[in-house]
Amino acid sequence: MSLFDEDFHHAQPLVILVDDDHNILSALQRALRNINATLMTFTSAYEALEYCQSNQPQLVISDQHMPEMEGCEFLQRVKNKWPGSQRIILSGYQDFQKISGAFNSGIVQRFICKPWDNKELNFIVNKALTSDSETIQQSSTNEALLINSPINFHGIIAADETMFELFHSISQASTTNAPIFITGETGTGKELVAKACHQEGFHKDQPFVAVNCANFSENLMESQLFGHIKGAFTGASNAHDGLFASAGKGTLFLDEITTLSKPLQAKLLRVVQEREFSPLGSNKVVKFDAQIISASSLSIGQAVLDGEFRDDLYYRLNVISLSLPALRDRGNDLVLIAKYFLKKYSKIENKHFTQLSRDVIKIICDYDWPGNIRQLENIFHAMVVLNTGTQITSEMIIKSLSTTVASQPLVTTKKVSNKIQEATVPVEVTPMTEVLPLWKVEKLAIEAAIDFCAGNVPKAAALLEVSPSTIYRKKMSW
Repeated sequence: MSLFDEDFHHAQPLVILVDDDHNILSALQRALRNINATLMTFTSAYEALEYCQSNQPQLVISDQHMPEMEGCEFLQRVKNKWPGSQRIILSGYQDFQKISGAFNSGIVQRFICKPWDNKELNFIVNKALTSDSETIQQSSTNEALLINSPINFHGIIAADETMFELFHSISQASTTNAPIFITGETGTGKELVAKACHQEGFHKDQPFVAVNCANFSENLMESQLFGHIKGAFTGASNAHDGLFASAGKGTLFLDEITTLSKPLQAKLLRVVQEREFSPLGSNKVVKFDAQIISASSLSIGQAVLDGEFRDDLYYRLNVISLSLPALRDRGNDLVLIAKYFLKKYSKIENKHFTQLSRDVIKIICDYDWPGNIRQLENIFHAMVVLNTGTQITSEMIIKSLSTTVASQPLVTTKKVSNKIQEATVPVEVTPMTEVLPLWKVEKLAIEAAIDFCAGNVPKAAALLEVSPSTIYRKKMSW
């Protein structure tokens, strides 16, 4: 224990620092000397637990690797005894896979990566020390928002409790530079969530760089990510920095990462592990400090099981998991967000819509919204543009939804399906007259999906619920 006067009363928040290395503890004390808190240091987890029996901590910071007890186990005991405490773990990048489970289960609330940046460290600690009061204030605010209007959290519109929990997770995750993996159906707002993580974090003044991996071929994607020197390949008339370099100390968002080829996955794994890369055609090694946020609208777990995505890369990127609920699962959000879009586009388009009829509200609540927020927004934008009046009627929304269903035949609906189908072209089903080999059935289905998507293989893969690499591999085998 540090040489503090043990008779004092903790007028300030009590922060417990635990590490078996005296030098690390001294460095932490120096770095945190200006925070408004009382610091107590321990080289033994057991001594720290004993001290806390009579001195309740507000924040506990522990190293992961200690001889008596690992940090995750220690912080689990802290959580059991003092559930209201904030808990931070010190670790290196190599430990992310091991402690990600502790983070997702609430044992660990924040990471501090070794070696740490003092500015980042103070940001994380100060945020942890103020989180309790912020949570109480946010709770009362949320109750009012549920009654009145949706909250706009860095561009994410929400009013349902499940989304407030997500906002809290974003706020927690944003205090670390650890990789984040976002999952959710198409249209749920994965890029908005990535931007929110960036805006909440200590590197919000640094660049946010986003790329959809499905939009590039393998060769172009490699150049996009890592850059190239002049003459690196045919057509490389100028040097190109690449996205890793452009992200600097900010955030690099890799959307639809499951579409990356296996060779590119291997290169990305090395970059994530070593925190360095080389531009194409160059032997120069470039360090990078950006946070990596990845996302997929497909089942990443299934892609790993199918061998389409490297499990070691997945574990590196999936340190912190954020799962976005589908719009149909967001309860209170549906009608409130619909009204938000009605107000937004009535103002933009200089229209006078102010109300939704009762039938419209029922349809909104009964529909599955397979395109999620993006589909809801587009539907309301179209209705406002194509109609006049002050109230959205059932005829307006059914017509708009029927257009969506006609152009996207894989859309599913619930109670409103019959009404919508009345406005769509019926699909003729031909009885089976022969049994085809499975490979041929797959070939027909894949070719039909690609034709339907106007040659867009990633989009066809999403409709078929497989990865683009699966389609490419099967086409090679025909």
